[in-house]
Amino acid sequence: MITWLKKLLYEEYEVTIWFVKEVGKTKDGVSRKVKTKKVFSLKKISTKKPNHFKGIDTDGNPIEIRTSEPFDYQIKKIY
Repeated sequence: MITWLKKLLYEEYEVTIWFVKEVGKTKDGVSRKVKTKKVFSLKKISTKKPNHFKGIDTDGNPIEIRTSEPFDYQIKKIY
């Protein structure tokens, strides 16, 4: 009963963002890139673009990520 009511009244998302980070260049001159992962718990998402993500976390704090390089993201709806 409580789970059903929580799904009806409350929304929560788990957002995983992979940032591209250039580490350096190899001997051949090819740039080597590494992705770093960060996970957020959000209750509201207002902007979701490859270079800009904006929302409010479960504590009520605003979260805004803006980069010059595009990043990958995944959104899972928990409730």
